[in-house]
Amino acid sequence: MHFADGLIITTLVENYIDMLIPNTEMVKRPGIAFHFDPRNKPIHAENGLSMLVDLFFAEQRYRILFDAGISHTALLHNMSALGISPKDIDHAVISHGHPDHYGGLLALLKARDYPLPVILHPSAFLARYVVAANGLVIPTYSQSLRKSELEAAGASLVLAKGPVQIGPAAFTTGEIPFKVSFEPPGPPAGIPSSLRCVQDGKFEEDKTPDDLALAICLKGKGLVVITGCAHAGIINSVRQAQTVTGVEEVYAIFGGFHLGFPGIPDENIEKTIRELKHLKPAIISPMHCSGFKTLAAVYSEMPEAFLLNTAGAQITL
Repeated sequence: MHFADGLIITTLVENYIDMLIPNTEMVKRPGIAFHFDPRNKPIHAENGLSMLVDLFFAEQRYRILFDAGISHTALLHNMSALGISPKDIDHAVISHGHPDHYGGLLALLKARDYPLPVILHPSAFLARYVVAANGLVIPTYSQSLRKSELEAAGASLVLAKGPVQIGPAAFTTGEIPFKVSFEPPGPPAGIPSSLRCVQDGKFEEDKTPDDLALAICLKGKGLVVITGCAHAGIINSVRQAQTVTGVEEVYAIFGGFHLGFPGIPDENIEKTIRELKHLKPAIISPMHCSGFKTLAAVYSEMPEAFLLNTAGAQITL
């Protein structure tokens, strides 16, 4: 097993932005001086997720884009504001086929001059629906994710159900087994999920089988795990990362914890934090769909590890 010499994680798209948080040695953010300077483009936030991982290994840099936000507007704008070119990305990973994670991918591909390898689970292309409590059906909300369109724009699609090594010391988890009793998180027993899909000709509950995470082995530290929404559960996701890499020590966890949705019991947050304490990560950064209660609880229970992530943040590990 190879280990990365270092990482720089840049949060390209996230739900939040705050130009008043002071910088630290590890985390740099575009602050008030950046945003008030008319020569700069203010960072945008949106309800989506995208992170750029600069992985340093053997005196070389390997750039991995993990997810692409909900629109090209915030993704390409923030990349430009931060001086990051779409042409410099080596590999892309889409955590699952929901629009808040793949929305900017097509535009990013069109902004390049040559193909980009893109890893997705084959089920990312399922036709997906939302059935609201009042019976309203939102039709095929994932229809903008099309294989032919992506390939025509330069995507070299890598469709994989299992783990894939995508660079030195970096792996996708592949499908994430459900091993934790309170995960995957969801509404209380007896209340069906609002997500539906068409699979094998059947209109059924969408259990998001395409959900995957990114695992990176960092020298002298252990695992860095990045999730999209953690539909399979954040603890299940971390355990699968440990299984795939063979590395037990968990150094940092970033991404969505999927605990912010209406109907998810508060006790799930408590159980999640209990498990996180057992893992003893030095850094925990719940983002995107984690929910305010989760952020507040992690900060309260694990203040030394908690990292409030914001759009434009650059984290050096």
